[in-house]
Amino acid sequence: METTNSGRWSELPIDILRSVFERFSFVDFHRAKIVCSNWYSCSKQSLLRKTGSPWLILFLNDGGCAMYNPDEARIYRTKRGFSGIRFLANSGNWFLVLDSKSNIYIIDLFSEKKIDLPPLESMKGGLFSLEQVGDTAFKARLNNGSAYSFHNAEDLRGLLWVDEKKKEFVVVWFFDKGTEYLAFCKNGEDHYRDIPIRKNVGKELQGLYDMVLYGGDSLYISTTRQSIQKLNFFGQEGFIDVSNSEILPFRKISFYLPDGARFGNNIAVTISGEVLLVQNFFYEATRYRSFRLYKKDPNPDLNTIINNPYPMVEVYSLGDEALLLDLGITVSADGTLLGIARNSIYFTRHDRVRSGWKHSCLDICVFNLATKKLKRFPGLSNLKLTDARWLHVPADRNLGIEPNSIYFTRHDRACYHGREPSCPDICVYNLATKTLKRFPGLGLDLSNNLKLKDARWFLPS
Repeated sequence: METTNSGRWSELPIDILRSVFERFSFVDFHRAKIVCSNWYSCSKQSLLRKTGSPWLILFLNDGGCAMYNPDEARIYRTKRGFSGIRFLANSGNWFLVLDSKSNIYIIDLFSEKKIDLPPLESMKGGLFSLEQVGDTAFKARLNNGSAYSFHNAEDLRGLLWVDEKKKEFVVVWFFDKGTEYLAFCKNGEDHYRDIPIRKNVGKELQGLYDMVLYGGDSLYISTTRQSIQKLNFFGQEGFIDVSNSEILPFRKISFYLPDGARFGNNIAVTISGEVLLVQNFFYEATRYRSFRLYKKDPNPDLNTIINNPYPMVEVYSLGDEALLLDLGITVSADGTLLGIARNSIYFTRHDRVRSGWKHSCLDICVFNLATKKLKRFPGLSNLKLTDARWLHVPADRNLGIEPNSIYFTRHDRACYHGREPSCPDICVYNLATKTLKRFPGLGLDLSNNLKLKDARWFLPS
């Protein structure tokens, strides 16, 4: 039987809605926020329930997409169809995708949001131009007309960075086979600019082996000559090569590769901006996988520098960080945010950027650097997967903490001067907007319903 208020879910009081949102699982939280504008607004003010592990995004052979919660060993299937769509990269729940007509755009996996990007062939102001000659075929040419090459859309690779709050993004793409350049654009731009990686660059910086897009303003390129090039993006100015003091030749590292073992190299960037070389070893006979990390020696011995001007040292611990190798970055793992396993490497495959002629097989696992133990997920073994990626939800979004704000209760907590302590004034002050938010539900006004002695802000564990 219908009631007078049936069908008016969008008008529920904000405090009730927030209480409901904070009980949702990760998937249900994102499903609920797209019900209506009021629910979406409430989701921005709600505390997403903490999970014990990052989630996995699974891409199925039938073109479908699913989410996997390792803590529950449970799979959530999405209702959206992704037939004919290739997922190139992700930043949080935003994905860089390519459709069957070679249109490229960004989508939010949990909503209908979509950001159209310039066509691949809209390149300006560089050495190269690109022409589409079919649904999936492209012809690349030097702008002086001296040479050209053909590419297929199935070889397109990409990187993505999105800041949802600032509504900013950076997209980088390239063709995996025979590429001589990278292409990039930022929000507000209607074309791509190229980054040459063979023509007009130094010998040490030629070729491409791996890449990391870091923080939306820096691109780290690992070259086939085992050096690192760092580029900074600067709006309409394009990019500036700042690698002169940051070249890290990794070829000086020697190691023993046992019979039957396979080896892969990647780069990663820590929260502090330190560049890591990540080596992974896979043993065919036992299916065991291990990892070793290296960084530039911060205090090299003078005698060592004579023989090796760029000495490296092994990194035995990530401390309170974890490495998501799919993204090439470390994230906080101090136990207060997502519950990510500290000092661990989250892995799916090592050749996500450059695969050559054949992709490596998926190996979804978590490796602990301290114990050398490897954790896999047997519950996924029966699925026919084309790919999988670890999903990282930014910390400020998970906790619902207001950026650029001051959380206040009283000023004389350490010691107070005079006979009486100040009265509690529970509020949040935004430094940018100069607005003050109080909480009338606590009754701290003339109609005081609560008899409080004190109150303190704290981060839930």
